[in-house]
Amino acid sequence: MFRGPVADRLAGRVGAAALAVVLVLGLFSGVAVGAPGVTAETGLEDAETAAAPIDPALEDADGEVSVLVHLDSPAVDAGEDLTARKAAAEASHERFARSLGDGNAVTVEREFWLTAAVLVTVDTDRIDLETIARTDGVTAIDADRPVSGASDRVVDDADADVDGQADESDGPATGLEQMNAPDAWETYGTRGEGTSVAVLDSGVDGDHPDLEVDEWNDFGDAPSPEPIAYDDHGTHVSGLVAGGNESGTRIGVAPDVDLYHGAVMTDCNSGENCVGYERDIIAGLEWAVESGADVVVLSLGVDGYDTGLLDAIENANDAGTPVVSSIGNQGAETSTSPGNLPETTSVGAVDRSNTVPEFSSSETIDTSETWGEAAPERWPGSYTVPTLAAPGVDVTSTAPGGGYEVKSGTSMAAPAAAGAAALVQSATDRTLDAAELEDVLVETAVDADGDRGGHGVVDVAAAIERAGEYATVEGTAVDEVTGEPIADATVTATADGDSRETTTDADGEFELGGLEADREYELVAERAGYERTSATASVRADDSVTADLSLAGSGTIDVTLTNERFDTAIEDGTVAVTGATGTYPAERTDDGDYRIDGVPVDEEYVLEANAPGYDDRERTIDVSDSTIAEPIALEGDATLEIAVENADGTPVEDATVEIERAGATFEPSERTAADGTLAVTVPGAGESYAVAASGAGLERTTAETGSIGDGATASVTVAPAERGPGAPNPLVLAAIGVLVAVGAARLVRS
Repeated sequence: MFRGPVADRLAGRVGAAALAVVLVLGLFSGVAVGAPGVTAETGLEDAETAAAPIDPALEDADGEVSVLVHLDSPAVDAGEDLTARKAAAEASHERFARSLGDGNAVTVEREFWLTAAVLVTVDTDRIDLETIARTDGVTAIDADRPVSGASDRVVDDADADVDGQADESDGPATGLEQMNAPDAWETYGTRGEGTSVAVLDSGVDGDHPDLEVDEWNDFGDAPSPEPIAYDDHGTHVSGLVAGGNESGTRIGVAPDVDLYHGAVMTDCNSGENCVGYERDIIAGLEWAVESGADVVVLSLGVDGYDTGLLDAIENANDAGTPVVSSIGNQGAETSTSPGNLPETTSVGAVDRSNTVPEFSSSETIDTSETWGEAAPERWPGSYTVPTLAAPGVDVTSTAPGGGYEVKSGTSMAAPAAAGAAALVQSATDRTLDAAELEDVLVETAVDADGDRGGHGVVDVAAAIERAGEYATVEGTAVDEVTGEPIADATVTATADGDSRETTTDADGEFELGGLEADREYELVAERAGYERTSATASVRADDSVTADLSLAGSGTIDVTLTNERFDTAIEDGTVAVTGATGTYPAERTDDGDYRIDGVPVDEEYVLEANAPGYDDRERTIDVSDSTIAEPIALEGDATLEIAVENADGTPVEDATVEIERAGATFEPSERTAADGTLAVTVPGAGESYAVAASGAGLERTTAETGSIGDGATASVTVAPAERGPGAPNPLVLAAIGVLVAVGAARLVRS
């Protein structure tokens, strides 16, 4: 491949002037280029038409040769649409075709509109390249160079992991952390959604679980209608832009970006790694621009200094598709094209310590000495490449067949930087042009350890911050009833249709940074088991506001509190449930009815109830529905010791007892013991009780208790009242009965 400076390409280009002047006159007089009879002997040796530069690589061209002929084209403003650009290029194509006339020594194979150029096959036995170089409107003739090779693209390969696992631990790959990509995802709420990156490379495994190819085009000689990997390089590069985390390791810088892949490196006859040609790169750039790609990445290169892609790259930038390119892998004081063109954002490699490895190309270029007359006037007198650096040593990414590979090279660094550019575009509410996008990446880059890393290592979070005006909303989500922090609540900020989302930490705290400033945001907090809550917050640029959010549980517990003995409502009870987020008290809604609102659903609680004069009671409940009912009967905490006696004071065994309070009664299931006693628990609520008893030889008899206090033990004796005057003594009646019985016996015997 050509490695000398472009200035060398200009040598020897004037020597064909004598041959060309006759042809030029013939063109203007209607004689076809390459037609029989058009020779140097036509007498136009005094013509002064200057020849366009011819690529020195074509110096020994012989027979039929394919070349790229660059044409002069009317200027098109950067703001013009593609239709205007295509129309201008078409006018140049038509002028060139008219210049060719009807001869067949020059055959147009392909026309390009992103740059006014044509791919032609020239029969140099019938017409020399110098003659074409003097044709009206021709600005340069370039070889259709093969682009890249294994040494340019991949420094170190590792076999794909057949188990389908990346070699990093769970979480983002190291290179992503170096570039602060996870911080950008979290702070600015973007993973690239709404933007697109076009990878022009060697094809891609469209079935890889970590890749989703949104647009595909194949620019090879036998194009495939479906994504195909011609070698493993394009799949690896695509993963570094947009790879997911199916393996447990996040791979891509912008995993939610729309991935476009154009196969331009499809000539695989030269070995394991495929190469491409400048014609296909130009066609790929046209496709990327026409598809509306926000960024295009070229992990490829031509040795030395080549301007064949210059116009196409400049026009892609102007059309809103900035071009990011690798700088090469030949070490210090070297570079490859198009990375060494000022129109690209060129990227070199760093290792995990931000040190530039030996293989990463870098160079300070003297424009005049290196490029000569090929350099546009707008280029600076000297400049340094690469522009930026990104992780490019031992980088894990996707491999054909669903696996993963580790590779090193600036080919790995360029897609990382392109993914960063896509994140910046995604997070910014306006479209940045190529210069603005490069500026924010350059201005926020972190110095590399070494002097060959350009402006430094890409810091995507800092670049996003620099690109827009942002503000922060922070606060704490708490339970509305208990005031306890709520972890794992989702907090969303929405303004003008744009939303950002985060999750509260273990302390219930949240922070939404990177919000577009000078907007009023609706903040919504949600968590399973709670009602959705909202608030508003207005923030200024570079400012922070606090907005605390209270969430009410979505559950309600209705508790009915009754006296276990009398089955009556308890009016002065206390009811509450206690769970992971604190205690939720009840309010009395009616006699014996209590309601607990704001209880988080799908949780387990301890339900507690108590009242004066009663034993406390608790039980575990599951609140799985929005409303549940829980009846609770409380047992009194006082003891009533009852003694049932006959009128003579003898105990009544197996007597039935009934206890009455405030018109409600209950009958214990137990009967009096042999000693006529029975102990019964009753509410010690400061009330008195009426105790009625009946049994063998005892008619229903009632006795009153005094007031029984909380937790007290009281005694009551239920016995008949004393006899009145003249009433027979029971003992006398018994004696008389005995005498009567004895007399009766005597009468019988006689």
